[in-house]
Amino acid sequence: MQKPVVEPPKILPESVDRRVYQMIHGLPHTPISDRYVTALSDLGEGLGWVAAGAALAWLGGARGRRAGVAATIASLGTTYVVQRLVKPVFRRRRPWVSRDVMVVGVRTTDASFPSGHAASSFAAATAVATFYPRSAPLVFALATGVALSRVHLGHHFPSDVTVGALLGMASGTAVASVLRTPRPI
Repeated sequence: MQKPVVEPPKILPESVDRRVYQMIHGLPHTPISDRYVTALSDLGEGLGWVAAGAALAWLGGARGRRAGVAATIASLGTTYVVQRLVKPVFRRRRPWVSRDVMVVGVRTTDASFPSGHAASSFAAATAVATFYPRSAPLVFALATGVALSRVHLGHHFPSDVTVGALLGMASGTAVASVLRTPRPI
């Protein structure tokens, strides 16, 4: 017996999502630029944020330790929730399925909605920005770069990364609020 397919919520009309996808994905692709965009995308998968969290924890004193732990938990926890709990519900096809679309990198077989890279990146960025507000422009620019890279490389639609970013910000806010102030033991 086959599971019913649940469609992701339509936050944008199909034509707007596809047009924005074509604009971002249609930006020039060269071997060198694709290498850099792929590296940015790979860092947003979680390990890049975990490394940043470890550096914060090591170099940042008590606040850095809380920020590093919050970024790591938010990033990895959000990735787990998106990959294991949310994507199996919606099972949206990747942009390249049944279409002639160039994809840079491995054509993964999991669902497209929502983007785990965007969710992980925005979760970690939100957690870090909670502890270091002046870093917000930098960490959110990095998270946005990761999200856009997923569309440019052909792996996600814009609505996938938008919802991933929103889930990540909610997760990052929740984790950071728990770890924001030291609790007596």
